[in-house]
Amino acid sequence: MNSLDKARKASQVIREKLLEHGGQATVNSVQGKAYVIRDAGDGKSFLCRQLPVTPPYRYEVFDVVVQRLQESGGKARKGNGRNYRLGQGRCTEDTIVGAIGKYYWGKQEGDSVFDPVFVLAAVLEWADIAYNGRGYLELMGDSEQWD
Repeated sequence: MNSLDKARKASQVIREKLLEHGGQATVNSVQGKAYVIRDAGDGKSFLCRQLPVTPPYRYEVFDVVVQRLQESGGKARKGNGRNYRLGQGRCTEDTIVGAIGKYYWGKQEGDSVFDPVFVLAAVLEWADIAYNGRGYLELMGDSEQWD
């Protein structure tokens, strides 16, 4: 069996781990801030008070992040969606926030995007999928383990 036969989706790993923890967990940012994430109970999404979007983020957002990391050789800049529009400055599609804006939300260049990376990066580190560094994310382990 090769590593591709074992490939899993980050979304699946995170949802399963969250359910193993009773549907709720506390994750920590690079700065040490704690965020509570909860399974939304619909099998598709999760909730966090610091991510006040409707509808709530679906677990598949983590697959978009892992794909961006894989395409970048395992490491990518987080970016900045608070001060830049998609395609500008530090919010290009080669950043995590830019990839989320374009490939998860379907935004176009010049559109404003919500910047969820501070929470999503903390979740990815909690799930042992990516190291949450200052300004960047880096996949842990073999990038081929992710579908």
